Amino acid sequence: MKDYDIAAENTYNIDKKGFMLGITARSKRVFTRAIWEQNERRAAIQDNNREWILVIACICGDGSSLPPGIIYEGKAGIQSS
Repeated sequence: MKDYDIAAENTYNIDKKGFMLGITARSKRVFTRAIWEQNERRAAIQDNNREWILVIACICGDGSSLPPGIIYEGKAGIQSS
């Protein structure tokens, strides 16, 4: 930073974190003994009742921060502001 004469107020750190939203409940399933012994179907079944959001945080080198950005899947295409 000193080598290139970059001030703290011109330095930013950005990080992102994904979160899964939705109902996460256990469901009961019935298997035949042959399927159970194959160990292929023991994982949870995805019921498509979940969605991912992405939160972006930005902190400046001088201690200030920007409001977090939240990115989620749209319902009806691209929206312009």
